[in-house]
Parts: sequence; C-alpha cells; structure tokens
Amino acid sequence: MVDRTSRIKLSAGKIFWREAGDDRLPVVIFLHGSWYDSTQWENSIGILSKNFHCLAIDLLGFGNSTAIQTPNSIEMEVDCLHEFLTALKLHPVFLVGHSLGAWIAVSYTLKYPDLVRGVVAISPEGFSWADWNQYNQLTKWLLTYPCLLSLWLNGLKVIVSVSDGAYSLASQAYWNYFNKFPTTCSLIFQRSSKEIRRELVAERLSQFRSPLLFLQSDSDLGSIVKQSQLYAQAVRNSEYKSIKDIDSTSSQKISIQIARKILEFLDRIQTRVEREEIELW
Repeated sequence: MVDRTSRIKLSAGKIFWREAGDDRLPVVIFLHGSWYDSTQWENSIGILSKNFHCLAIDLLGFGNSTAIQTPNSIEMEVDCLHEFLTALKLHPVFLVGHSLGAWIAVSYTLKYPDLVRGVVAISPEGFSWADWNQYNQLTKWLLTYPCLLSLWLNGLKVIVSVSDGAYSLASQAYWNYFNKFPTTCSLIFQRSSKEIRRELVAERLSQFRSPLLFLQSDSDLGSIVKQSQLYAQAVRNSEYKSIKDIDSTSSQKISIQIARKILEFLDRIQTRVEREEIELW
C-alpha cells in the first residue's frame, strides 16, 4: 500500500515517486523495469513498509517523471538517481531493481559503493555484449527505421484481425509499448553498439562489494535466465535464487512471493549492519 506520492525538480527534469513506511526506518529504493513504472512495486511496498522506508520512483523519462530531454544513457539515469537521493538526504540505501532498474542499481553501486548497503536484482539487464547483441535485434532494426516499424505494426494489425485474439493482443501491446516508453526505446534499441558496450557491467563486477541477491523466475526466457546466472557468477558476494512458476516480467506488479524474498534478504543485511554498528560503538 502506498501512503503518499511526491515530485521533486532536479537538473535533468522532475522525478515522481510513491512512498510508504516511517522515514526513520532504513531506506529502500525501488527501480522498475524497462516496460513499467513505479506501480510495479505496489505489492512490495505494502509488504516491506513495516520494516523499511520504501520509495518507488519513476525513472527519468518514465511514468509521471518528466525529462528535459529523453535520457540516452544509463549514466544519465544513475546521475539523476544520485541527485534525487542526495536532495532528499536518503543515503545510505538499499536498492531493488527489475530488468533495466537492476542494471541502473548495479551501475549506481559500482559508482557509489559506500552509499549502498545492499542490492536486489530481479532478471537484470546490462551484463555483456554477447547477451546484449542477441537481445531483440528485430526490434532494434525496426526502431532504426520508424517508417518500416509503422508499416510492420499496421501490417500485423491487418493480419491479426482475421486471426485469434492472442495475436491481436500481442501486436497491440507491442504498439502500446513503443508509444508509452520512448525512454526504453532510446536506452535499449536506439543507441550504437559502442554506446551500449561502454555501459555494460560484466568487466567491472569484480569491483562489486555490496551484498547482492539475484532473483530469477524459472519461467523467463532462457537468455534472461542465463544473464542472471552470469551476473551471479561474476560477483563474489552474491546470492542467486530461482523462483518456480513465477513470471517476474509478465505481470505489471512484482509478485508477493518475490516481495517476501526481498524482505528476507534486506532484513538479514540490515541486522548485520546494526550488529556491526553496535560493535564499532
């Protein structure tokens, strides 16, 4: 359950977020996936807000957050997140990200390791070029040529009008996604290989020091499962958990089962943090 919503004006635009929990509790920041916004985390906020101060943000250029210009790099999202956390004086934080949000969370932690207590990455993107180069090449090509994209999608609509409803829903969803998520198109499909390679994290993960939990649905595509496994193998201080029969990417909201896994991990890390602080004192 969301207690309140807010906006703040930053140098790159206005950031909108949903919030719940006592602001004296440890802070958890939720970062949504490529084709979502902060509503994806409503179940999670309801479960975690008794133990944590929860903020689910619309990333720059998504949902109710507005950008001065369409974000064209993960670095831009990371810098905006840092400005947001600094403006609200929220450090240190836990980061929970899905898909694109997980890529941003990992990138943020690599850049600001002392400001992050722990990370949960659900079906993360952004590992290596080998995986990235296989990721929806047709979509990238079509977005490079907008006229062809329009013709192709309109063609799909004609075809599916005499076909079954499932295909009709699929083509309409495809159309809606491209119109609703221009920032996803910009970050994932409309950049050069050089720009994308520069921001992939595989070669930097040996520097990752924060506790890190990977959650992965076993019903996801094989390429997504493989990427999560490679992430986990590359980070020394990490855990990997496969969740059966839960598709973390198909539902608009992260499942209650996943939210409970997040809570178990964050509670354990927070207990360790408090114990270490007592020992230092």
